[in-house]
Amino acid sequence: MASTVLSPLKTIDDVEMLDATPGKDTGSTTRARGQKILVGIPALNEEVAIGSITLRSLKYSGNVIVIDDGSTDSTAEIASLAGATVIQHKKNRGKGTSIKDIFNYAIATGADVLVLLDGDGQHNPDEIPALLEPVLSGEADMVIGSRFLVGMKNNVPAYRRFGQETLTMTTNIASGVSVTDTQSGFRAFTKKAYRCFSFKHNGMAVESEMIVDAARAGLRIKEVPIDVRYDVDGSTFHPVQHGWSILSYMIRLVIRRKPVILYGLSELILGILGIVSILKIASDFLATKSIEPGYALLLMACTVTGLFIFVTAIGQRSES
Repeated sequence: MASTVLSPLKTIDDVEMLDATPGKDTGSTTRARGQKILVGIPALNEEVAIGSITLRSLKYSGNVIVIDDGSTDSTAEIASLAGATVIQHKKNRGKGTSIKDIFNYAIATGADVLVLLDGDGQHNPDEIPALLEPVLSGEADMVIGSRFLVGMKNNVPAYRRFGQETLTMTTNIASGVSVTDTQSGFRAFTKKAYRCFSFKHNGMAVESEMIVDAARAGLRIKEVPIDVRYDVDGSTFHPVQHGWSILSYMIRLVIRRKPVILYGLSELILGILGIVSILKIASDFLATKSIEPGYALLLMACTVTGLFIFVTAIGQRSES
C-alpha cells in the first residue's frame, strides 16, 4: 500500500508548526471500520530494522510517522525511503519526548487511532490488527501488547524478567491497575486518550508514566498477547541503567501519589522491629531481672519514628 507523505523529511521545528486542529483530515491514513489509523515509531540508531518495520506497518496504515531522536546513522533516510513521514530531533531528546511528538502529530493529522511500536525489530507489525481489535470494537481506550499473557516468561532472559517484574509491580502500585507487561512499547490508543498523558518524563519511564496517567484519566486499559524477539539488539541503553532510571522515577511517583502505601510499609517494618524488641526485653527481664539497653533504644527509636510517620501520613492525606 502506497503512503501519502506530508514531507519526506521534517525537523522538530517543522512539526511544532503543524496545524493541531482536532479532526483535520490529511487523507494520509488508512480507514478501518471508518477509523483512520496512524502508526508511530520512536527510533534511535535503528537503521538495521527501521526499513522493514516501516514497510510492514504500512500494510495496516497509510501513514507511518517515525521520530528520529538524534540518530547518528541512516535511520531517518531509510525510514523516509521506506515510505514513512520522518521528524528529526537535531539531538537526542529521549523516548518520552519522541512519543509526545507522535501524539502531537496524531492530533494534528486527525488520526482516530494511534498504534505505537518500537523500531528495533523486537515487535512484529503483523500483530497490529490484534492491538487494533479492542480499540475498533469499542472495548478499550488503550491496548497494551503483553509478552506475559501466554506464558512467555520462560523465554525471557532471567535478568530481563527480574527487572520487568520489579518495574511492573512498582507501576501497578503507582497506577492502581493490574497490567502484566507495563514496559511494553507496543500499544494502541483511541482519540479519546490522546490528551490524557502528561509526558513529564522524557526518558524510558514514559511507558510506566502513561499507564499511571491512563488510570487517573479513567481510560479502559486492555492487554492482548504478543510475541517479542530477543535475538535483536533491543536497547540503546545498558539494562541496569535503563531499569534503574525507570524504577527511581516510579518510586518517586509512588511517594507523591500514594504516600499511604509507603508509610504503611514503613509502619509494618517498624512494628515488627518493635514487637521483636518488646519480646526480647521481656524475655531478658524475666531471666535476669535486667533490660538490655540496645533493645530498649531500638524500641524507643521504632516508637518515635513510627509516630512521626503516622503524623506525616495523616498530614499528606488531609492535603490530598
